[in-house]
Amino acid sequence: MSIELVAFDLDGTLVRSETCVQAIARAVGRADECAAFEQLSMRDVEGVAAARELMAEWYAPYPVVELTRPLDDLELASGCAEGFELLREHDVRTAIVSITWTLAVEYFADLLGADYSYGTGLSERGVEHVWPQDKGNWLRALSLELGLTESAVAAVGDSDGDRELLEAAGLRFCVGEQTLDVAGLVHLPGANMLDIARLILGERND
Repeated sequence: MSIELVAFDLDGTLVRSETCVQAIARAVGRADECAAFEQLSMRDVEGVAAARELMAEWYAPYPVVELTRPLDDLELASGCAEGFELLREHDVRTAIVSITWTLAVEYFADLLGADYSYGTGLSERGVEHVWPQDKGNWLRALSLELGLTESAVAAVGDSDGDRELLEAAGLRFCVGEQTLDVAGLVHLPGANMLDIARLILGERND
């Protein structure tokens, strides 16, 4: 069965320089404090939740447009725009799925033309946390909503935080330096996103 939906992680997969959180922290003068948060395991629920609550306090005085402005400076993986365009030309839907802030995920979804996005929410109600396991659950729910079987879904990630996302897809790519213990995983460290799109579509890379 051909692939009809591709889900991409954000930090480390599509964004290859500093993380979205680091870029925003730098812009609001909190780079040093944020550096400590970056050492936390994504599966340290208590630690990450506390860090997010503190970051929400940092962000409170700023409008979203100011928080997203530093994202302009982040380095995208080679071939991102071209890869998303190629998938779009073949009527393959795309999603960006991350545990980072929704405002960053939506920024890159708009930039690249992704059809769907999912991330940690931040509103007047507080922080709406997303954890690694939620990424897989979300992708499975979206696939069900679209009437797609697992074999019609691909996922691209770079770290252990993407394990559940990858396991929710039939075609699985890891672009991080270290491979993951996920069955059937295609490991392509630092891969160009246009090359990934071509592989998904079954095209040759010239």
